[in-house]
Amino acid sequence: MGKRQIIIKASDLKPEIVGEEVNIEMSDGRIWHGYVTSLTADELILKDTRQKEHKLKRAEIKRVFAERVTEY
Repeated sequence: MGKRQIIIKASDLKPEIVGEEVNIEMSDGRIWHGYVTSLTADELILKDTRQKEHKLKRAEIKRVFAERVTEY
């Protein structure tokens, strides 16, 4: 089995992303890493490895990087 990196635009985010480990690129160039705990029409809540939650505005998210396990 392998992994495949999926790149998702902020406008294409769906509720299925909740619970996934992701890297998020913001429009100002900052990168966030953690687990998505909540997704609304206006914001995404990310929990980092120190268990701190960050509220990120969807309008400021450039793209989200997620990894999917593949069968090949």
